[in-house]
Amino acid sequence: MTRNLKTSLIISLLFVGLIRFRPIWERNPGGFWNVLFFLGIAVLFFWLIVKIIIEFVRLIKQRKNLTIKLFVPFFIMAVFLLDGMFNPLRINLEKIYGRVVFRACYEGTQNQATFKLRESGKFDIHWTGVFFSDEFFTGEYTKNQDTLLLDFKTEVPRNLSDTLVINGDYIYRLKADTLISTHFYLGDCKGLN
Repeated sequence: MTRNLKTSLIISLLFVGLIRFRPIWERNPGGFWNVLFFLGIAVLFFWLIVKIIIEFVRLIKQRKNLTIKLFVPFFIMAVFLLDGMFNPLRINLEKIYGRVVFRACYEGTQNQATFKLRESGKFDIHWTGVFFSDEFFTGEYTKNQDTLLLDFKTEVPRNLSDTLVINGDYIYRLKADTLISTHFYLGDCKGLN
């Protein structure tokens, strides 16, 4: 295997690997590491683009002596780049945590959170904000009609509690028999902020 082919394969695998394994590294280690992973994806993306252009120019320069071996690095990088951008194989590792049966969203002025209940009886809340704030809150839940009882494995995020009530299209926390708004609404995030 030539050095050029090895480099092309390593860059391509790293690029697609970081993208596909996002549901895992987003939770563990999570936090500020997510910024480094996203930066790594961006650097690998530009590196792939530059390497594809270099390979294309190299193919044009060697057009009189073309063999199938010369096309292999170009095709590997092009296929992996397209797979990383468009995911034609529909690979989604989010499924290892269970199918989402309920979702809610919070959109503040400087932060956002998604709240997902999974078929497996587990939940996760992904809270992001300014200055690279990125946290995951996880645990198990039980649902009794419009009431959610949450058992947090991590700390309890602000504006939430162990007991939540679904009323209409919004989620409220229960505190001393009083419903207090959590500002979470049901469904996918609408991009309101």
